[in-house]
Amino acid sequence: MFRGELLKLTTTAATKVALAVGVLGLVATQLVLVVLLPALASGTIGPGADALGDDLPASGVANASAQLAALSPLGASGGGGSLSIAMLAVLVLGVLAGTTDYRFGGIVPTALAEPRRGRILAAKVVATGVTGLVLGAAYALVSLVALLVSLPATGSALAVGIVDIAAVMARGTVVVALLALLGLGVGVLARNQLAGVLIMLGAAVLELMTQGVAVLISGAQPLWAQVLPLTLSQAAIGSAPAAIPSAAALAALAGWVAIILAAAAAVIRRRDL
Repeated sequence: MFRGELLKLTTTAATKVALAVGVLGLVATQLVLVVLLPALASGTIGPGADALGDDLPASGVANASAQLAALSPLGASGGGGSLSIAMLAVLVLGVLAGTTDYRFGGIVPTALAEPRRGRILAAKVVATGVTGLVLGAAYALVSLVALLVSLPATGSALAVGIVDIAAVMARGTVVVALLALLGLGVGVLARNQLAGVLIMLGAAVLELMTQGVAVLISGAQPLWAQVLPLTLSQAAIGSAPAAIPSAAALAALAGWVAIILAAAAAVIRRRDL
């Protein structure tokens, strides 16, 4: 069943588009934020930071923290609680993985071939997880290449060790896979493809809005706002300072995924096909 689910996931046009949008969106983001802006700030390209003045956003890859931030597989702009094209694409990919069978009617013959619906969901989880890991590795490679291109363009030296680079890339790859599984769970619960995508995007935007309101009211980001899924995904990568350690954030994000998938498993067992 795993091969069948993987075949369905990798041969459907919508999933191919989601994969392409994610990778191309990340390439564009990293080229602008990691390569172009630091090059403009250093004067390698254009008249230099002094001439550009306030028109040039603060940017650079000279120090270790900036280089680690540039390595985030979800995009260099992905600070806590923010969205990126790469993140949205992988969430949508997961939703598509959970709803394609319902949209095209493949869920009925699948259930006839394998009446144990828990195994159907398990196969989808494994196939989506593997695809998420591959996509996460591609994301991480794009971010690494962007940083390596930016260093000579700005006259900067590599300030982070190989171990730190590998750790950020590895955690980022796992985070991308977990986000894909989160989308899968939402997709199975929603069943309808359009509804699933809208729910996923709505939840992502609502998380940002809720955090913004909480900061305006309390003056700081409360603890509950730091344990929401998308914020945890950024903290779990560990490419930027966060209130929650990366290991704890990764475990908490996995907990969110487990809860959503458990709900999906309960629903898929009782649902009429």
